[in-house]
Amino acid sequence: MDYQSSVIELIDEGIIAVDSMAHIKIYNRMARDIFGLNPDEGPGHPEGKIAEGDIVIIADNLLGADDGGLEPEDLRAIGIEPSGIERGDAVVAIGTVGGGTGSGVFNRLDKKIPGERLSVENSIDGLKLKAQIDFDLKRLRATVDGRHYDYIFRWAAGHMVIVDRASHNVKFYQTRGYTARQEELKAVLYGKPFRGKGKFGQVFQILERHINEIHPDSHIIRSLIAVARGESCAVRGLESMINGIPVRCSIEPLVVDGNNAGAFLKVLDITELKAVQIERERVLSSLENLENRIRNERIQKEAFKDIVRSGEKIRRVVEMAKKAAETSSTVLLTGESGTGKGLFAEAIHRAGCRRDGPFIYVNCASIPENLLESELFGHEKGAFTGAVTEKPGKFELADGGTIFLDEIAELPLTLQAKLLHVIQKRTFTRVGGVKPIQVDIRIIVASNRDLEDAVRKGVFREDLFYRINVISIKLPALREHKEDLYPLVNHILPRIAERVGKKAVQISGEVMKIFLDYDWPGNVRELENVLERAAIMADGDIIMPEHLPEYILGQNKDDNIGDMITVKKIGPLKELLMETEIHAVKKALEICGGNRKKAMEMLGVGKTNFYKKLKKARSS
Repeated sequence: MDYQSSVIELIDEGIIAVDSMAHIKIYNRMARDIFGLNPDEGPGHPEGKIAEGDIVIIADNLLGADDGGLEPEDLRAIGIEPSGIERGDAVVAIGTVGGGTGSGVFNRLDKKIPGERLSVENSIDGLKLKAQIDFDLKRLRATVDGRHYDYIFRWAAGHMVIVDRASHNVKFYQTRGYTARQEELKAVLYGKPFRGKGKFGQVFQILERHINEIHPDSHIIRSLIAVARGESCAVRGLESMINGIPVRCSIEPLVVDGNNAGAFLKVLDITELKAVQIERERVLSSLENLENRIRNERIQKEAFKDIVRSGEKIRRVVEMAKKAAETSSTVLLTGESGTGKGLFAEAIHRAGCRRDGPFIYVNCASIPENLLESELFGHEKGAFTGAVTEKPGKFELADGGTIFLDEIAELPLTLQAKLLHVIQKRTFTRVGGVKPIQVDIRIIVASNRDLEDAVRKGVFREDLFYRINVISIKLPALREHKEDLYPLVNHILPRIAERVGKKAVQISGEVMKIFLDYDWPGNVRELENVLERAAIMADGDIIMPEHLPEYILGQNKDDNIGDMITVKKIGPLKELLMETEIHAVKKALEICGGNRKKAMEMLGVGKTNFYKKLKKARSS
C-alpha cells in the first residue's frame, strides 16, 4: 500500500472514489466500517440456503421499515399468523419453515420505552432458543443453546439466525453489509442462496465493481454517478440514507490534467446525531402536546365555567360535551325545556377550534314559516315582495363559527331537505339566488321533542335525523340531579342580586328543603324565575318560604301540575273540570315564564285545544 492509500485508510470519514464509468477505485476502512463490509465477525458458516423444517429466529426493531424487506405477512412462512402485527412494530419471533399456522411464537411492541427489552423464548427439539431486542443498547440478539448472535443496529434493522433442524448447526446468521451482499432477510427467508461467512467465506471484492453492485440505486448514488460523468457539479452537506444508514455526504469531481476522471464521495455516519435529533424532536413534541393539553384544559374550563356540575350525572354530560368540542362533528342536544341546551351549545362553541368565529343562535319555532327560509339562507334583491336589498342569512353570518339551531323539530319538511344538503355539502343558495355559497361552520342542533317519534309520525325526515345524530347529548332534567340544586342556587343568586339591586341574597334552610321536595318541571329556567321573584319579594337578603310562589309551597316531592289544583267547592263535574283546566293553564304559563309553546308541551295538549282553554282562562 502506497503512502497516499495509507493516509486515505486513516481518514475518519468514509471515502468512496469512482471513475467516470462509476467503477469503484477507492473504498477506505471507514466506508467499509460504516456499511458493514469489513471482515465478518462470528464463527462463520458455509454458503447455502434455507430448507423446509429449518428453525428461524427473527429480531426486527422496525418490521417493514428497515431495508431487510420483511413485512408482517412474511411471518406466515415460519408458522406465525401476523394478526395484530403492524408495520413499524418491534417484533421477536421463533418458528420453523413450513410449520403450521400457530406453531411459531412471537412478541411485539408498538411503542419503544427507554430501558425496556422485548423478548420471546421457545424450545424446539431440545434446543433452547431466544430472540431479544435491547432498545437502549441498540442490540438485536438471537440465542441458540446459550450462544449469542448479536447485531448492533443504528437506525432500523432486521436480524435473523437459521438453524438446521437435523444437525442443530447454525447455517446462517445476519451481519452488517447484507445490502451490499444482497442478503436481505426476505430474500433469504424465501430461499435465495446466501454467502459463506468467516472462515467459510471469500474476501468480498469491492474494487473495480460498479457502484450499484454495492449500493442500490438512491438519490446520493445517482448524484455520485452524475458528478463522475461530468453531468453535474459538486454536492456538499447533503443528508441522505445509504444502505439504510443515515449519512452526511459531499461529492467532489476528480479532475486530472483538466479532464473529468470521476468523483469521490465523502461519507460521515450521523446515526447518533440523528438519534439525538429524533429524541430532541420527541421531547419538543411531548412539550408541545403538554402545552396544547394545558391550553385546551384552560380553554375548556373557561368555556364550561357557567355550567354547575357537582353531581355525577351532569359531570358525565359535561365530559361528553368537552369531547364533542374537540371535533367539528354535528352535535344534537336533547332534553326538556329549561335544561340548558343553549348554555351547552355556547360552551361547546367556546371550547372548540372555531371559538374566535361567530356564534349564531336561531330559534326555529320563533320565526314565521314564510320567513324562515330567507332568515336561514338569506335572499337576493327582488327575490320576493319587500326584498328591496340583498340580505345574508344566518348560515352565511355563521361562516367561520357555529350556528345553533334550537327547536329543530319545528322546521317544515321543505326546509328540512335544504338543511340536509347544507349539512352534507356546507353549501347553499340564497332565496332568489343561483350562485352557491360555501361556508365553514359547525352545526349544533337542539330539540325538546322526541325526534325518533317525530320520524315515525312523518313530521321529521329520517335521513336528516341520522345526519344530525352524530354526537347526541341528552341533558338531564333538574329533578334527575337534585344534588346540583344547592350549588346551582349559589351560582344563580349573585347574578340575580345584581339584577334586582341587592348586595347579596341567600336562601334559608327551609327554602332549600322545599326546593329539594319540588320536581321542577320547568328545570333550571324555572329555578331562575323562582329565585328572581323571591329575591324581589324578600325585604332583606334572606329568602324565606313566604317569598316563594304558592304553587311551590303546596307541592310535595312527587307532585305535578295536577296536584297543585285544589277543589274549593263541590258542584257539577263539568264546571269543576273546566275550572281545573283553567287553573292548570295559568300555572303552566307561570312555570314556563309565559312561553305558550313550552306550556303546551308541559300540559300535553295541541295548539288549538290550548288556545281554547287560554281564552276561557282570560275570560274568567
